Amino acid sequence: REHGRKASRLATWSLAGHVYGSLCREQRLPEDLLSLLKIGVQYANRVVYEYNQQQGTTMGTTMTAALVIETTTYIAHVGDSRLYLYHEPTGLAQITRDHSVVAELVATGLIAPDDIYTHPMRNQIYRCLGNEASVEVYASVEQLAEEDVLLLCSDGLWEMVRDQQIAAIMTTPTPNPSETAHALIQAALAGGGEDNVSAIVAQVSNV
Repeated sequence: REHGRKASRLATWSLAGHVYGSLCREQRLPEDLLSLLKIGVQYANRVVYEYNQQQGTTMGTTMTAALVIETTTYIAHVGDSRLYLYHEPTGLAQITRDHSVVAELVATGLIAPDDIYTHPMRNQIYRCLGNEASVEVYASVEQLAEEDVLLLCSDGLWEMVRDQQIAAIMTTPTPNPSETAHALIQAALAGGGEDNVSAIVAQVSNV
């Protein structure tokens, strides 16, 4: 777990520094932002990979990143962390697709969606940051509306808190999104908390 936390911190700092630095240096057109975020995740992968090479370690991490500009969110993703979008009236939707063995088994119809929580291969992912010098990054763009809620979370949350409960917590009124994130984390810990639990919640307002 300690290696995972260190890899996560290193990747997060690298991504944030790359994207923030680029945005500060020059004005970016909207059509460039998805590529910027994707390249930032690839840069974070190289940083973790090179650290592994220098230190003789094998640490890795998943990453789900979102850059929100007005009513558009740019998404870059590797691994089995997730980004959810709650939108009325359609409800909760998982926007990212897990890069995991069980997700592929579900996609091919070999197991049922609920089997991902109990399958013996549920913790096996085939893509993460730090394993190789380069990594394929999933990237997409989502349009947002007033009162939409975004959730970025690690597998430590969604494995312990099923989607129906996630939706219920996300729609429970709280003073601010950080309180919603705290409630989600507490629900994961109460459910067993078998892995590191991370959650970020953001709500669209004043569109």
